Amino acid sequence: MDSRLIVSQKNAKNFYGSRIKVRSPAKINLYLNVLGKYSSGYHKIESIAERISLFDELTITIAKHNDIKIFCNKKELANSENLCVKAAKLLKEKYKIKHGFDIGLLKRIPIGSGLGGGSSNAALTILAIDELCGLSLNKNTLYELGSYMGSDVNFFLSQSRFAIIGGRGEKVLPIEGKTLTHTIIWPGSSLATKKVYGSYRAKLTKFLNNVNMLAHALKKGDCHLIKNNIFNALENVALCLCMELSAAKGELLKNGIFSRVTGSGSAMYTLCENYLHKKVENILPKSWFIFHAQTF
Repeated sequence: MDSRLIVSQKNAKNFYGSRIKVRSPAKINLYLNVLGKYSSGYHKIESIAERISLFDELTITIAKHNDIKIFCNKKELANSENLCVKAAKLLKEKYKIKHGFDIGLLKRIPIGSGLGGGSSNAALTILAIDELCGLSLNKNTLYELGSYMGSDVNFFLSQSRFAIIGGRGEKVLPIEGKTLTHTIIWPGSSLATKKVYGSYRAKLTKFLNNVNMLAHALKKGDCHLIKNNIFNALENVALCLCMELSAAKGELLKNGIFSRVTGSGSAMYTLCENYLHKKVENILPKSWFIFHAQTF
């Protein structure tokens, strides 16, 4: 595992009590196009994702009991439907792990924001247990597990700063890119991914496929070229479903600040405007989540 993801690691003498603490990073979509729909109901997408320095924190401990228990600062997430629990169960069953796990989740990434927090948690649970239990899973095996868990999981399993994403999100091609700076903006209300995709209607006009141009711009670190090629097919739907987000984007535009919705929303981000972070804070409501981040 990328050493930057590991906060601490302790190997107990008797095995039980061994634990690992890891960062679980967020992502933003610099490009997102919907190319069609599979018979399974999933949408076929093409995207460029960027891993950013906004983190949840996971602590996984090998337990003497045989269960998987989760503890979280957000009580509504401390249940068997949590993707951390599902990922741990998947590994436990597939690799016949006899002991249990205690999972501590410190949640900082807003829920239902399009920042990929749940997918990241699932991926980092897999990577942490792999490291903790010495499973030595190769990349192909990790991707098979990630594909089973959800659409964005493989991006986080790739441990890439940037990647081109395809299929329903399971295909990952890491690419190079210079470090970017962002202000992450979240109004405090969530958007359901299923609702946003369900409301999306493909337009007859074909969008310019600028994935290759954007990948080139990222490698050069050319912010002007990056801005010109950033695209999100779901943005208008997200803005229609979240009027306060639409109003905020309008205010930012009036003040000359570029912003774009990430994923299916409801978070937005600015680009290469580090010096405008305070201005963004002054424009938007004080109750909003406004966070400075960069490529991680």
